[in-house]
Amino acid sequence: MQARCAPAPFRRWRALLYLLFLLLGLLGSPLYAQNEGTRVSAIKIQGNKRVDSSTIFYYIKTEVGKPLSRSLIRKDIEQIYSLGQFTDIQVDTRPGKDGGVEVIFVVEEIPSVGEVTFVGNDALGTADLRDVISIKRGVTFKEHLVKDTVQKLTTYYHEKAFFLVRVNVDTAVNTNGLVGVTINIEEGEKVKIDEIRFVGAKAFDDDDLKDVMETEETWLFSFIDESGIYKKDVLKVDVLRLEAFYQDKGYIRVRVHEPQIEVNREDKEIYIEIKIEEGLQYKFGKITIQDVEEFSGQDLLVDLKSKPGAVYNISLLREDILNITEKFSEKGFAYADVNPKAAIDDETRTVDLNIQIDSGRKVFVGKINVIGNTRTRDNVIRREFRFKEGELFNSKKLKRSKQRINNLGFFESVKINTLRGDTPGLIDVDATVTERPTGSISFGAGFSSVQKVIFNASIAQNNVFGTGRNVNLSANISAIRTNFNLQLTEPRLFDSNVSAGIDLFNTRSNFFSFTTNSRGGGLRLGKNLSETDWAGINYRFSNVKISGVVNPTPLLQDGTRTTSRIGTTFIHDSRDNFITPTQGWRHVVRLEFAGGFLGGADFYKTGYEVTYYQRLIGKLVGALHGAVNYADGYGGENLPSFERYFMGGANSLRGFTIRQVGPLDPLGNPLGGEQSLLFNVELQYPLTEGFRVFTFYDRGNVYGSAVGGGDISSTDTSINLGKMRESVGGGIRFFSPFGPISLAYGFKLDKRTGESSGEFHFSAGNAF
Repeated sequence: MQARCAPAPFRRWRALLYLLFLLLGLLGSPLYAQNEGTRVSAIKIQGNKRVDSSTIFYYIKTEVGKPLSRSLIRKDIEQIYSLGQFTDIQVDTRPGKDGGVEVIFVVEEIPSVGEVTFVGNDALGTADLRDVISIKRGVTFKEHLVKDTVQKLTTYYHEKAFFLVRVNVDTAVNTNGLVGVTINIEEGEKVKIDEIRFVGAKAFDDDDLKDVMETEETWLFSFIDESGIYKKDVLKVDVLRLEAFYQDKGYIRVRVHEPQIEVNREDKEIYIEIKIEEGLQYKFGKITIQDVEEFSGQDLLVDLKSKPGAVYNISLLREDILNITEKFSEKGFAYADVNPKAAIDDETRTVDLNIQIDSGRKVFVGKINVIGNTRTRDNVIRREFRFKEGELFNSKKLKRSKQRINNLGFFESVKINTLRGDTPGLIDVDATVTERPTGSISFGAGFSSVQKVIFNASIAQNNVFGTGRNVNLSANISAIRTNFNLQLTEPRLFDSNVSAGIDLFNTRSNFFSFTTNSRGGGLRLGKNLSETDWAGINYRFSNVKISGVVNPTPLLQDGTRTTSRIGTTFIHDSRDNFITPTQGWRHVVRLEFAGGFLGGADFYKTGYEVTYYQRLIGKLVGALHGAVNYADGYGGENLPSFERYFMGGANSLRGFTIRQVGPLDPLGNPLGGEQSLLFNVELQYPLTEGFRVFTFYDRGNVYGSAVGGGDISSTDTSINLGKMRESVGGGIRFFSPFGPISLAYGFKLDKRTGESSGEFHFSAGNAF
């Protein structure tokens, strides 16, 4: 390390010697002996460039018009030195006006820091390095700052795994008297972790302990996932993880020492050694809970996961404590204190627990404050709360309220906080929301091997004027489909649990064996039966024109039919989040009855759909989906061809098109079927809150008769588990300004002659 200013020891000794000689001179100087008591006619300051004269004058107690005092001059020098801005201070006198004396303070300033320049830092940003050091532009330059800078930067680089770093600081005084600082850095390469060793670990293998840690040894593909890099903060947390791991295995007196780091500079490797004092393993002994308020101790004991005789597990105990606290909170005891008192018996190696509970007093909901809603009306949010102001507080209802507000889809984030109310018996609730755009005008295009170029456009507003009402006008145009739809929905009619809607549509669909053009409309009514159950009824009328029949038969001919149907739907939905669920069930039961007294074609359709989500490991989510459908005509009529089921595509059997699933006519075009069965299995992993990657396995088919002597070799006339098409694949889902978007590619596992090996799929909307 080099410094181009005067050496620190020399400068310090020069200042001390000067001060000593000056003070001695003041005591015996003939000058002061002659001028002692002479009236001061003027006080001047010379030599200061950076420090303002007014600042120095503030500390000088010698005054114009008063007698000169050498003791006072001595104090003035001490005060000026105390500013820490000067290396030398001299005092001189000369005759002044009217027989007085002028006092001149001649100062020499400590230089300030000018430009601070970094050279050689490629891996770490200059802005981050500036935050680490104390030597900055404008501060008073002091020699110890150079050493401090080297030390702090070296430590910072070590924390980032650059153990071979070298830091050198050069300083030079420029013509303006400022000290320019150049920090030269040789970063070297990151040093990889070659080995993690455990000393004293007997109960568990090294591999078991390494699995607990985030810090990892380097391996073949470390250049991809950046594993094997030493991170000081992560290693500190790993020590806590190891202690928690042992404590969950009954080793309550375990001690994990601070890791020792050994750096091999020649091989550029790090060895980490962690010493562990395991101690003995303990088990749960006797567990007791006294009766409290509305709960008996015995009832609370039954629900505990911690059981006498089982290995002591601190995480399990912590979970039990939280569950007990939650039970009390659901009964209005928001401030219940659950405290397990442990008695350790080293002889039997057991831990007896006496869980003491102070339930406190019941509290009621005070004020419910809605914050951050710049567009959505207060009542739209408030009606989703499961309790009202003045009601008994219930933490379960509070969680459910947050879920319901989230499921509106109007907000980027929803935060619910509780705080003490105006009186001890009240608890206020603050709901803070961040609005997301709920209206959109979107245009898009895509490509499918079947639909070719796809064009779609929509004008939608899911929260009209902040009322929660939904209006959607959409168009979807492709080689096989042209859809125009208008939907109006009031989700909470008069703030009740009843929903209502109107639908108008004009759709054209090419099923390859025939084409349909359907026009009509419908009405919808629904009602929430409970927190998770909903039932609805709908009516729909349509006029359907069939044309382009490739292979006419008595059951499939060009012509026009009308349908008039009434349908009912029941939904049970316990998913934790409608947009990005991680757990919960969704059951849907549908029944449609057409014709008869309603007029039009006579047929009925039934269907059942079920989806289950479960968090597996970490953020990994598993999803299971199944759907079965059955339809038929009655009164001597067959099921209209345009009401038959088709399968294949992004939201059903991926990897296939509708031309590859179910009964086919003699020309190989799809005919659809009266029955269908579908299974989907997915593994989903969220990379961010709104972006997921997934893999899938799909299995399904459409079943029915082959009208006009077609081909059913890949299916059957009725549901047959042995006759199903299947595929595997993967894709991504993300939440765009236009709603959820999904891109996927599926590979056929039972590819037939003439078929492609797989299909690419694009879709907008939620999966399943």
